[in-house]
Amino acid sequence: MMKMTDNTGFRAASVERRRNLDAGAIERLVSAFVLVVVVAIIAFGWQHRNDMPIDPEHGWGYALGIIGGVLMLVLLAYPLRKRARTRSRAIGSVGLWFRMHMLLGLAGPLAILYHCRFSWGALNSAVALGAMIIVASSGLIGRFFYSRVHRGYSGRKLEMRQLKGEMDTVLTDLQGLGLSHEAIMQQLQPFETQAVAAGGSFWSSAAAVISMGVKTRLAERQLRTLMPPTSATDGETGKLLAYYFHAVRRAAEFAFYDRLLRLWHLFHLPLFFLMIAAVILHIVAVHMY
Repeated sequence: MMKMTDNTGFRAASVERRRNLDAGAIERLVSAFVLVVVVAIIAFGWQHRNDMPIDPEHGWGYALGIIGGVLMLVLLAYPLRKRARTRSRAIGSVGLWFRMHMLLGLAGPLAILYHCRFSWGALNSAVALGAMIIVASSGLIGRFFYSRVHRGYSGRKLEMRQLKGEMDTVLTDLQGLGLSHEAIMQQLQPFETQAVAAGGSFWSSAAAVISMGVKTRLAERQLRTLMPPTSATDGETGKLLAYYFHAVRRAAEFAFYDRLLRLWHLFHLPLFFLMIAAVILHIVAVHMY
């Protein structure tokens, strides 16, 4: 017999999940659009690098160097904002500053690339440009890690108990739709247990990212074939199953990427200050010789 429950709570939870998924989809779409624009600007500049009417020492070429340098310096505002908890209302949210940090981290290098006309130049110029490229690349890597341990750009970090709570809620909702058969639930519960246990060590979480990605997709496909015909064709049931396995994969990924993000922080900031030192040496060398 199918288990009958009040669907009011289920509908509210389902709406909330859709909002979260829609917000995540919008953020991914915007990020993809920005990335395409940046790649197009770089490709255009590279293609016209030899006939580019820009002089790094005069006019717009010189101005682009100053603009790019200033934008890279402004990047320090984000880590400073994260530590200014008591004045959050006066200076904007962490999520807003993170968005600005990402945009400036792309706009600054673009200005520098056009300033130098996509060429290495003298030794001091090559060192400064190389340092900037390394820092910008490091920032993109950090952005990927950040997306795996935070809820979008809000600055709110995920927690394992939140991810487990999402899985438990989905299991309850599935039971509310009639999927209370022990054979099916026994196949779902072990994934939750494995996902939570994956955070025990770095290597176990790294292995879980790969294995859980494959196992959950195979299990979802198998469960759809085991469900009764009326449930298998139900749209909400399919969405709940997909959301449950998505939550399982997120939980398995969380501990792994959280450790990687912490490790990344140890290297990124020193690299940034080395870049600043290289840029200062470049500016001094240009104006003295």
